[in-house]
Amino acid sequence: MKKIAVLALTISILASCKSKSGSESTQTDSVAVTQADSTAPASDALYLDDVLACNDYEGLVKKFGAENIVKKATIETGEGSFDATKIFAGTPKEIEVYWQDGKEYKVIGDVLARLQIKDDKPSAEGSPWTTKLGLKPGMTLKDVVALNGKTFTITGLGWDLGGNVVSWEGGKLADKDINIRFNDYSTNSGGLSETEYAQISGDREFDVKHPSIQKLNPIVDQVSVYHKPDFDKELGNKMYKDVEEKQMPKH
Repeated sequence: MKKIAVLALTISILASCKSKSGSESTQTDSVAVTQADSTAPASDALYLDDVLACNDYEGLVKKFGAENIVKKATIETGEGSFDATKIFAGTPKEIEVYWQDGKEYKVIGDVLARLQIKDDKPSAEGSPWTTKLGLKPGMTLKDVVALNGKTFTITGLGWDLGGNVVSWEGGKLADKDINIRFNDYSTNSGGLSETEYAQISGDREFDVKHPSIQKLNPIVDQVSVYHKPDFDKELGNKMYKDVEEKQMPKH
């Protein structure tokens, strides 16, 4: 399985495990946030959920037309090269469709939209893609906290798997088979000192109520929706325990 799908699976397992305990309390973590207008889908929004619902390649062709699809494309990431299908390739509407292992073009695994980047900065054009829950590229951390109704846990920034949501902590976005990644596109690390930035970067997990990540307020540069594959319960429990051991102390 490609590593993007592996990560999504890991996150879904962890979210499922942690939401069972988190859902027992409806109290929102004490972080002051304001619901931003950017969380509302535009009238011409395209929904990643609808792409996932196409189920297979024939479904994609029926919905988008063969002329708008690159059936086999190579995606280069920090983790290596992966095969995917692209829709609206080379345009601001480009998205990537990944297939479940051994079921290429027959079963969609996940659908991913990326933030458009120009000259190392987010494009002013934004992205027309969103989820039906309101997640889309370009949202700020505080936007997502407001949408979830409480803070959540992410991986440290600054590496290949950095900025990914580990658990929605029983919020409104828990158990929804979605994944997002945050990234920092500021020119000065959001004004953080080296010590402050080190607290929220690297191979670790922490709650986004952490003052350094609140000050940085990074933006979403990837949004994906996926079909949750079958997984071994014992493996899921092991992943959960591994993450718990890495958790930063609560502040």
